[in-house]
Amino acid sequence: MWSIMGILTGYFGLFDFGLARSFDKFFAEYHTKQDEEKFNIVFNVGFIFYFLFSILIMGLVLLFYEPLLDLLGLSSERVGQAIYEEGVFVVIGASVIFGWGMASSAFGMMMIGLQRMDVLNKIGISMSVVGIIGTIIVLENGYGLRGLIVSGGVTVVISSIVTIFAAYALVPSLKFNPFLAEWQMFRTMFRFGGQLQVAKLANLLAFQLNSLLISGFLHVRLVTAYSYSSSLIGSLRNVILMLPSAVIPATSELEARDEQERSLELYERGTRYLVLIGTPLCLFSAIGAPLLVLAWLGTSYELGVEMTWLIQILALGYYANLSTGVATGIAVGMGKPEFEMKFGVMLAITSLVLSVGLIKWIGFYGPAIASTLSLTVCALYFYKLFHTHLKQPLWPFLTRIYRMPILMSIIAGLVTYAIQWTLIDWIAPTSRLMTLAVVGFEGLVFLLIYTLLILRTPYLDAYDRSLFNRYLAKFKRG
Repeated sequence: MWSIMGILTGYFGLFDFGLARSFDKFFAEYHTKQDEEKFNIVFNVGFIFYFLFSILIMGLVLLFYEPLLDLLGLSSERVGQAIYEEGVFVVIGASVIFGWGMASSAFGMMMIGLQRMDVLNKIGISMSVVGIIGTIIVLENGYGLRGLIVSGGVTVVISSIVTIFAAYALVPSLKFNPFLAEWQMFRTMFRFGGQLQVAKLANLLAFQLNSLLISGFLHVRLVTAYSYSSSLIGSLRNVILMLPSAVIPATSELEARDEQERSLELYERGTRYLVLIGTPLCLFSAIGAPLLVLAWLGTSYELGVEMTWLIQILALGYYANLSTGVATGIAVGMGKPEFEMKFGVMLAITSLVLSVGLIKWIGFYGPAIASTLSLTVCALYFYKLFHTHLKQPLWPFLTRIYRMPILMSIIAGLVTYAIQWTLIDWIAPTSRLMTLAVVGFEGLVFLLIYTLLILRTPYLDAYDRSLFNRYLAKFKRG
């Protein structure tokens, strides 16, 4: 139920018509041009829209929570009266938390436009720690789902207050005045963001719809196993995608200065770094999946084997998707949101058709296979669209960017795989602590082999090696 409620609030975000993505571009553009008037207009347009948007969402949930729970397979007849009442509290509470967060989201979006993700990420990490502490306290004291909702609400309120203070510290000239909002600016942002809305829907279909399909076609009990698997590999994907989070505002700044060549350099170098880091992490997560599941859930979890297979299936599709993270950001920053829209249409259709078809044909593993197929094919489709626009050949780019990291990861993976099964036969880890120790050792071996191999290739140029040595020196001093 907790997983489904998280997915539900994700779907609430669809109703902003993609406006959120337009803030990255317009904040960056007007900040670069030092146009304080339009910068403040964009900010107040965002605040007014998201405040009204949050009120609308909370009102709709209060009016229609009963049919909503029925639609999600959480009716009292199906799950029992006690769980149904929990569901009512959770869905209403989740909508309130969502509304509060959205009402104050313009302040965080402004930081992204200024390319101050360092500040925003520090706040996010700090609030994650607060949230973890709250979760532990709630669960240890037996407060269950209701306690999780209250804890989550407190964390969101604290996070929004800290974000607001940080925003004013970064931009003292920021003016909160709803009367500064202009209809013309809203229309401009709405047209831009509307084309990105399809991609937003596609992400929800690709990464969240499967849990709802499993609940509807199979049983809500199986959602937990799928959610665990997708959350593990999905969290890894989200962490890696923090690397190109500044791409849209950075490209918008370069385009505002008419520096297209530097945009192309940012595209290639950024994609190379993303693939350099993402390839070994995704492959290692697939190799280490059995031990990761054992360390996470212990030996008593009955669907541990199924979870292992799900992680290994999803790893490939999530890798294909995350590796286009720089390309999609560059395209949006160049003012070409229609590429992501076309990509989204294809992803939405293939994800839905394949997931529904394969869950009926294969069963539990069907949605995971469907996600991997659709994400991989659509990633190649987006690359084709973007390179046609850039008038750059695609195949030499893919070979140049992907060949070495994949090859070196496979070599490191084979060695690690052999070590893993040798250690399992020798140590036979059963406790979580022992299993974590084995996973940690394997991760170090994998990282060492991969790093040594990749440094012996011409994959990294002089600038990359200089950057690597600077960070290595800082690490040693630390």
